[in-house]
Amino acid sequence: MKSKWFWIICILLCLYLSIFSFQKINFLTADIGRHIKNGEIFLNSAEFGISKSELLHTNLFSYTYPDFSFINHHWGSGILIYIVFLLSGYSGLSLAYTLCIILAFIFTLQTVKEDGDISNILLVGLFLVPLIADRTEVRPEAVSYLFISIFIYILYQFSKGRINYKLLFLIPVLEMLWSNLHIYFIFGPFLIGAFLFEALIRRNIFIAKKLGIILILTFLVTLVTPYGLSGSLYPFTIFSNYGYMIVENQSIPFLEKLSFTNPSFLWYKITFGVITLSSFLVLVYKRRNFAIALTVISLTFAVLAFLGIRHITAFALVSLPILIYNISTLQKHFFDKKNREQIIFISGVLSFLIITGTLIHFSGKLAWNRDFGLGLRGHSFDSINFIKNAAIAGPIFNNYDIGGAMIFAFFPKEKVFVDNRPEVYPEEFFSDIYIPMQENSTIWQQVDNKFNFNAIYFYRLDMTPWAQNFLIQRIDDPKWAPVYVDGETLIFLKRNPENSKIISEYELPRDMFRTP
Repeated sequence: MKSKWFWIICILLCLYLSIFSFQKINFLTADIGRHIKNGEIFLNSAEFGISKSELLHTNLFSYTYPDFSFINHHWGSGILIYIVFLLSGYSGLSLAYTLCIILAFIFTLQTVKEDGDISNILLVGLFLVPLIADRTEVRPEAVSYLFISIFIYILYQFSKGRINYKLLFLIPVLEMLWSNLHIYFIFGPFLIGAFLFEALIRRNIFIAKKLGIILILTFLVTLVTPYGLSGSLYPFTIFSNYGYMIVENQSIPFLEKLSFTNPSFLWYKITFGVITLSSFLVLVYKRRNFAIALTVISLTFAVLAFLGIRHITAFALVSLPILIYNISTLQKHFFDKKNREQIIFISGVLSFLIITGTLIHFSGKLAWNRDFGLGLRGHSFDSINFIKNAAIAGPIFNNYDIGGAMIFAFFPKEKVFVDNRPEVYPEEFFSDIYIPMQENSTIWQQVDNKFNFNAIYFYRLDMTPWAQNFLIQRIDDPKWAPVYVDGETLIFLKRNPENSKIISEYELPRDMFRTP
């Protein structure tokens, strides 16, 4: 009976999660275009005249630093993304991403199915759904969410003696794949280490020995990538050359000081508080039942999410098991089984309140208020098609946000000035060139003289102060003519003989931009 109700609740929770997760792709700022192109080149390298080594080791998409060496840590995801794209297009990519999140959600719920009360599975699931859906852009990290959940499920079930230890050997196999798909692979050994730590604390030598073997194997298979030891250590070194500050890597207090609003921040704080309080109460009243590994994992990801908001979804997923476990453990301790009907009634009321509170609190972020559905947002390719139809040639200066879309649309005919991978450009490129050239017209002219830009393709919703300053300067610059604008992009052409015909046909009046 419990199993039946569990799967009914899982289905309902997954449907609820879909309301938050299904969001059309903002192709112009997403990474997805570059990932598709990565996979296409890797599988058709001869047609592009590009070796796989170039794709794996150099920044071949850029004309500014084409030979800059880096580690393409998600090269395998590009292949998977390209195959899904070939088979089912952008809608298939949206669906595949959400299905990975849903499967990860199910695995984490399944982890404590035997130890958690059904009503608590429902309540915790409802509460954490918005945090799990915090990152809805189609990214390779969806695979990481799934692997994290599978690892926790296997490790927890083994620690409880519910599965044969032979199933543990699935972990190194998955880790080997994971190491070639996304940088989160480093969490594989960490998860094993958390359960090994618990086994040692509890002096369970059998479990500790088995987990020790799996931990060593898992470390070793992280070397099975095109990068060997450098690839294994890359998660610890990636920020050593990271010259551009992006929102997802910033801490919650830092963003709050900048008045950056995100309803997930409050939900994160409440979740962290409940985990901390419930873990403390279990430690006090049911010490033998304290879930050491699940607590360590959850609190570690809580710190990571606090320091970088890109980890909020992972934090929510790994917090599901510990919250369900803690609340169920405390419920058994403080409430008699005779109060079952009261518990069901209270759970029903709380479920209603959680759903209502969630929908109100996240009303500005809900999918139906934006672009609920699959595939691309409308008019995603309008500006790209304009460049193609007008036969606009490069070199094109572009801003950070739109680089991935340009790689998909124009490579190899045209390369980008920059794209949304800070690690593949020297740190000083951003501090000494990219930002100053948008702040100062003299520096802009110097860089223009060097690269001889023929066009500017800009994501105009870039809210950095240098980007807005740059756009105002170019509108007032007689050397450049605005020829295209829409809700998200702006295109300028240099006033030269090659562009004269396009400019005469498409030039936009300056007064429509309302600059100061």
